[in-house]
Amino acid sequence: MELITEVIHYIFIWLTDLGYWGIMIGLMIEVIPSEIILSYGGFLIYQNKITWTEAMVFATIGGTLAQIFLYWLGKFGGRPLIEKYGKYILIHKKHLDLSEKWFNQYGTGMIFTARFIPVVRHAISIPAGLANMSFIRFSVLTTLAVIPWSAFFLFLGTTLGENWEQIDEKAQPFVMPFIIVSLLLTGFYLIYKITKKKDSSSQNYGLEGEKIVKHQLKYLPKGYTVFHDIKLKTNGRTQQFDHVAIGPNGIFHIETKHWSGEIRFTSQGIQRSNNKNNVDPTAQMYRHDYIIKELLRRNNMKTSIRGLICFSHPNCQIIGESPAFKTIKVDRLLHTIQSYKTKRPVSKEEMKRLSNIIEHHLVS
Repeated sequence: MELITEVIHYIFIWLTDLGYWGIMIGLMIEVIPSEIILSYGGFLIYQNKITWTEAMVFATIGGTLAQIFLYWLGKFGGRPLIEKYGKYILIHKKHLDLSEKWFNQYGTGMIFTARFIPVVRHAISIPAGLANMSFIRFSVLTTLAVIPWSAFFLFLGTTLGENWEQIDEKAQPFVMPFIIVSLLLTGFYLIYKITKKKDSSSQNYGLEGEKIVKHQLKYLPKGYTVFHDIKLKTNGRTQQFDHVAIGPNGIFHIETKHWSGEIRFTSQGIQRSNNKNNVDPTAQMYRHDYIIKELLRRNNMKTSIRGLICFSHPNCQIIGESPAFKTIKVDRLLHTIQSYKTKRPVSKEEMKRLSNIIEHHLVS
């Protein structure tokens, strides 16, 4: 422990010699809390060694790049990598679970509001990457949150001057109002989202799951075409589909279940810990498979077809899986679709034709 403390001390000494570059690098690696780095930056402004503009620009760049790194870690590394190595960047599974729950429940606006809340402040960037959130939108919201955070602690540093090292003690009268305002803003945002959710529909429990999955699917990269809540008819048979995605690696039909508790797949079917309706979605998935295969056959097309059973409730636990279809939780949906390998990629012309076939066979 003494060795770690000594290493951090040397890093801090090194950063202090770099001026505004030290502010940026310190916020990027965040071995030392950002509050200390920024307060020291305020002290440098107090000494007239750097200007407010320089400090703000480099603090904003450093703080934003640190979060972009976490975004990429989530996007390209996936949740298993984060759970295994996250502890080395002070992000543990409980932090990831909480931030992911907030992100899935309240949407991309949490990228801004959660920046001012302890525990989820840094971890919230990872679910954004896992969900393949628009990089531009993520960067803009992150930057907008980093600016007031940086300005606040730079201001404290200039106010404390020579006493900047006593930031924890001296900053309390300033920090509490800032935290209260931040929590109020977050509270107003959450109330808005909850009210909007209630007002937008009197949806039943199942439709809530479809809404969550629909939100996730909008983060599929360009090239994918997605249909939601559709009915397809062929050979006199009609089937309702929660979601159908068409991409360069095939067609995915997705059945959503918003079930909580333990969900166990056995040779006898599904068993649920809460003793609720145990209707196995596998039979419905076979009917979906038949409809899509028949549509392709009638139009002389061949492509990979993948059925996914997606569980959207944050408090569900899946044990085993369907014997014929991929069984996943919603946090693995995008990764499962994008990582699926097909023997023959689907061309843009074929994807367009597949979309036209779906549209032509829609029924109201």
